[in-house]
Amino acid sequence: MTKVELHAPHFLTQKRSIVLFLICVALFASTFVAIYRPLGFMNMSDSLSQLHLPLYTIIVVATGFGILLISRILLYQYQRFRTMHITGYALWIFGEIVVFTLALTFLADGINIRQDIGFSQLMMRIFLDIVGILLVPYIISILIFMLDEKRQEIDALHAMLPTKEQESSMTGDTVNFFDRGGRLVFATKKSNVLYIEASDNYTNIHYINEDHEDCFILHNSMKNVEGTYASIGMLRCHRGYLVNLENIKLIRKEKDGMVIELTQSNKTIPVSKTYVNKVAHSFAGHINE
Repeated sequence: MTKVELHAPHFLTQKRSIVLFLICVALFASTFVAIYRPLGFMNMSDSLSQLHLPLYTIIVVATGFGILLISRILLYQYQRFRTMHITGYALWIFGEIVVFTLALTFLADGINIRQDIGFSQLMMRIFLDIVGILLVPYIISILIFMLDEKRQEIDALHAMLPTKEQESSMTGDTVNFFDRGGRLVFATKKSNVLYIEASDNYTNIHYINEDHEDCFILHNSMKNVEGTYASIGMLRCHRGYLVNLENIKLIRKEKDGMVIELTQSNKTIPVSKTYVNKVAHSFAGHINE
């Protein structure tokens, strides 16, 4: 049986998430160290004067932040070229903590003039302190990013649903097209629409203007357009195309697969294997109406 390795959530390795995480760690760690004096402070308070304690605090926080900054830069570059699995992400975090612990243990051991605590014992205490310091920012940042990702998914689903204004505008023989902000930017007779073509985050509305084919660039995604106009016969036949069911002249097979010919255009529209049955069924039903 093949073992399935789960991918790390994308939001954990995004640049925005990394920046917010580092800010959260810096603020929380500075407050925590200043108030509770962990990381060997209790064992070195006699070795440091009150004047040097704030300086040591700054050095501790700056050292830790520098290690995390370098680690997250490397993490961001790594995930750009390779898929980060959840196990790999967990090991990466553990490695951060280990390097963090070693760096601060050497720093604390060098300042501990009395040497009244062994290196291994000091390292263990610092390790537990670091886990305590980083645990809260890790949990808070992950929860924030998860909520933000869910909010984006909900917004995307809402964007696919037609508004009351859009629903009312699709009655009769007129089709109104709206941009991402819900503003009406283009309207034409439904029978004039030939096909809709995806173009990155835009869509090109190909339509009949008087006696020739014309094109209008719509500032809206193909996903949103499909969700809004599928109910009025704008048929998905390919990841890059919607066709107006009314203007399909015929469907034929070529060497590379199925294609659609339109009644008022020389353009042949490809049909993906995924949509062949759906297109054929819809076209047959339209002819028989």
